[in-house]
Amino acid sequence: MAVNLEDVVKLAEQLDPTQQNLLIYRLRVKQMRQRPEAETAQPALTRRYFDVQQESYRSPSREDLIRETEGLRDTPPRPDDSLLGKYANPNVPETSAEIFHADMHAIVTEWEQELDEFYNDES
Repeated sequence: MAVNLEDVVKLAEQLDPTQQNLLIYRLRVKQMRQRPEAETAQPALTRRYFDVQQESYRSPSREDLIRETEGLRDTPPRPDDSLLGKYANPNVPETSAEIFHADMHAIVTEWEQELDEFYNDES
């Protein structure tokens, strides 16, 4: 029996939202398992605490999260993990530290004023 993508999509659309989410999850898990281990050094929280056989989610405890954080700290960084320059805009002119801090202060002040207006509108 030959199955094409359109047939699968039509069948998936007939599932209720919970079953659709489970299908999406299972496909993602399959994709992650097919990737080389080097690309997935640390598994995601949902993958770690979701049992596919039982199809139930267990919320991670504080100890689990602390253990995972310590594991991440012990993992040596890979050279390709750097964010340095990834989001840099070369068209931004050079500024001094004083101008940068003044601009940041202006942004924070504007943000605080907007929050004040928001809370005043609610009352």
